[in-house]
Amino acid sequence: MTHKFSKIFLFILCAICLSHNSFSQPNIVPSKSQLIPSFADTIEDLLPTVVNISTSLEYNINDEDSTNNSRSFLDERTNREPDSRRKITSIGSGFIISPDGYIVTNGHVIEDSIDININLHDGSKYKAKLVGVDKKTDLALLKINSPKELKFAKFGDSNKSRIGDWAIVIGNPYGLGGSVSIGIISARGRDINTGQLDEYLQTDAAINKGNSGGPLFNSKGEVVGINSAIFSPSGGSVGIGFATPSNNALQVINQIREVGEVYRGWIGVSVQDLTDELADSLKLDKIHGAFVSDVVVNGPANKAGILPTDVITRFDDQEIDDMKSLPKIVNRTPINKIVKVQVWRHGKTKTLNLIVEKSRDDENKIDSKKFESKILDKKPQPRLLNILGISLAEYKNNGVEGLIVNEVMTKSEALEKGIIVGDIILSVNQNNINSLENFKEIIRDQAQKNKKVFLFLKRNNNNFAVVLNIK
Repeated sequence: MTHKFSKIFLFILCAICLSHNSFSQPNIVPSKSQLIPSFADTIEDLLPTVVNISTSLEYNINDEDSTNNSRSFLDERTNREPDSRRKITSIGSGFIISPDGYIVTNGHVIEDSIDININLHDGSKYKAKLVGVDKKTDLALLKINSPKELKFAKFGDSNKSRIGDWAIVIGNPYGLGGSVSIGIISARGRDINTGQLDEYLQTDAAINKGNSGGPLFNSKGEVVGINSAIFSPSGGSVGIGFATPSNNALQVINQIREVGEVYRGWIGVSVQDLTDELADSLKLDKIHGAFVSDVVVNGPANKAGILPTDVITRFDDQEIDDMKSLPKIVNRTPINKIVKVQVWRHGKTKTLNLIVEKSRDDENKIDSKKFESKILDKKPQPRLLNILGISLAEYKNNGVEGLIVNEVMTKSEALEKGIIVGDIILSVNQNNINSLENFKEIIRDQAQKNKKVFLFLKRNNNNFAVVLNIK
């Protein structure tokens, strides 16, 4: 009974305390304006830094389908003329980054344009000159000549943007210039499969067609991203938008501004992801790193001693988590820098020194002539080996040496894992293979161990790995 009365007394006492506080502190409950911050002052300051971009291009009417299908981002094209050559007007957004009139936008906003028109917030109009474009990041730099100094946006540190931070979008959606939307940063490092350099900021602030190339501001009014793409079944905003992080963009923009093109690091390898099975066969304690499938002859990796089937686990003191993290790190590495590269080979870590070189389009492609492979000739082969559900013959042609697949048995594991006639086995368990006897010896040895074998194969100009069980 005493316990019951004590609980009632405690309840009455708390009620009295609350009642007393409500009279003595009338402002204890925050007002609506305190709960929801206003960005009006910040936005008023930012509006003059954002521009509307309209461009025009001409193309043959026969090219209409391909032109329409290529627009997977946020530009909007209207005003088509009904003749054999059509003129399209594209609308997009951009922002001023210097008082002398440099403007950043997306590459696809001004792609193939015959002229570029800039409309400022005060109503003034200018013709813009294209300074340069970087297709890998879809960024473009423009320049206008204004008789007065222009108000410009300042870049912030996108690495400091956190999930949940405020995000402000200003742009030209559907031609409605100066439109503002507000949301938060929804995710970081988002990969949307547009290329190896994918690591977008995701926001739920409304982004629509015409916002492309416009800025994503933080609550301080700093640019932390360039709006580039949306996920939308309908074509309009569903609260999933993507922006190139400012730290990635700034490096590209500065190079375009200074030298008119972008220099990226390059090491001359092709890589693929590791699977559980592949990591196990290579005796890796965890799935991390980039599996090297090809090495360019006389490229930086080749000179450093990196081999196909190596797994690159660290590059320039940075951990390589997966296949896509390596190109991003390499691209940002200064040209001619000497870096330490850790590779996993034959169950051990090996450290190599590598000099990063400048990337060029022709260097990013494996020389197909040096790695040309052909389907096995139909003439009878004197020596064949039937093993692991495949029939093999020795192969040596155009600098490629190994065992070529002559036949794949039905209902075999090799068939299930995609091995086809004409594939060439280059190595087994990271050991080069060039004879049937050598192959049989390795299979016999593995049959007494973990009952698995790691095959590294070539198909046309691509290399790949397969793990087969030994029954």
